Amino acid sequence: MTSWWSASRGLARAARVRLARVGLDSVVGALDQPASAFVEHPEVTGTASRLTARQLAGARAAVPGLVLLDVRGPGEREMGYIEGSVHIPLGQLRDRADELDPARPVVAYCAGGYRSSIAASLLRASAFADVSDLIGGYQAWLAA
Repeated sequence: MTSWWSASRGLARAARVRLARVGLDSVVGALDQPASAFVEHPEVTGTASRLTARQLAGARAAVPGLVLLDVRGPGEREMGYIEGSVHIPLGQLRDRADELDPARPVVAYCAGGYRSSIAASLLRASAFADVSDLIGGYQAWLAA
């Protein structure tokens, strides 16, 4: 039988590995009870903007200066991408964020939505005012 402590340590280790794979290797901690922590401290929470493929299609036509950011790896990009997108793999985004204009709206996408959510969070933390990510990623775009 696995104790809560060893299961929790295993989850933390797995999270650290997943984050390191996308270039986030300075993890300093984790919350044991995130839901209760956020309820007790609502001032540290926010709502992230997420778009469906259909909403992104509409935004591309309606939002001037919209930047579409592909955060997938080079091999994934070679297999297809959304036309007009800028390619900066997630692992390089912290070092290359200055290639983007923080005043322009950005929609990040990856293959399925996990990495683009992290990318959007990184950009928000870097003072980008209008950042969203594509729910379901490139696969959702292709399906739509």
